[in-house]
Amino acid sequence: MRVELTIKDIARLAGVSTATVSRVINDYPGVREKTRIRVKKVIDKFGYQRNILARKLVTKKTSIIGVVLSDITNPFYSEIARGIEDEARKWGYTVIFGSTDNTREIQKEYVNLFREQRVDGIIFASVALQDPDVEKLFKEDVPFVLVNRKLDTIKTDFVVLDNVKGAYMAAEHLIKLGHKRIGFICGPLNYSTGVDRLRGYKEALRKYNIEEYPELVKSGNFRQESGYRAFKEFMSMKSPPTAVFASNDFMALGVLEAALELGIRIPEDIALVGFDDINFASFKFVSLTTVAQRKYEMGAKGIQLLIKKIESSERWIPQEIYLKPRLIIRGSCGYKLSGKKRKKGGVR
Repeated sequence: MRVELTIKDIARLAGVSTATVSRVINDYPGVREKTRIRVKKVIDKFGYQRNILARKLVTKKTSIIGVVLSDITNPFYSEIARGIEDEARKWGYTVIFGSTDNTREIQKEYVNLFREQRVDGIIFASVALQDPDVEKLFKEDVPFVLVNRKLDTIKTDFVVLDNVKGAYMAAEHLIKLGHKRIGFICGPLNYSTGVDRLRGYKEALRKYNIEEYPELVKSGNFRQESGYRAFKEFMSMKSPPTAVFASNDFMALGVLEAALELGIRIPEDIALVGFDDINFASFKFVSLTTVAQRKYEMGAKGIQLLIKKIESSERWIPQEIYLKPRLIIRGSCGYKLSGKKRKKGGVR
């Protein structure tokens, strides 16, 4: 006959703490394999069925995380979402997603919904530099973590790419190919990603003593149509740029579309760099040089950080995590302006 044991019984028989048993049952990381095997043997021998409802009633937790994304149709956010969901499952959490289409009103609706559902915490991949709704959560001590974008009004937890460095690397690559008139299509300047990538572009120009021309910076919204529009504006100039740096790959795709329409060849007539390295960037007919974001890792690290924050019994100190960018060199930058062929592309 199988005897139903409590977690305390399992811990006593296995010679471990109740916390360790809990981690094994929920398949959490951080338990040595030998210990995990020993605990599972006791569970298999005597039988143990965790009562999820009882656990929720005792801990007053739902084991549900709300995730607010900017645009789930963008492959960039889809990859972040996959990292969040895969990692959450390892820790025994369920995830609910909402996509805001970069609209504050929709974000507010999702936040209200998540709070009604009593989620244990929220991940935001949608915040603006100033975001009163998120700041309100901070004041009310609701656990949340930011990914991809950050606030400039409060000190809180985030996992982002070093966007300044990434943009610097992209602009520097074009400069080293001999370009001095580099058009930049920036993202919205009410988001940290827009501000930081513009800053990196400008820092590279200053480092190499290249004059900044205001007309070579066009505003975009991280969508394909804004890259299309900006490139046509560049090409209507008396002295158009010899290279374009689009601060995300969707806008770079818009540049490619406009170039095809205008009969302009990339890279033969103009060099192009993007940012994000979403899936289409590596397609042979695109071959886009771009700054790679660690999208899956960003999502996974974000949920890890949030769960630690939720489960911490000590005073929480906000953590700021910057991921390193990589410049992936493909065919869209072409040759040096001197006419010498550059080395074949790779990862830098």
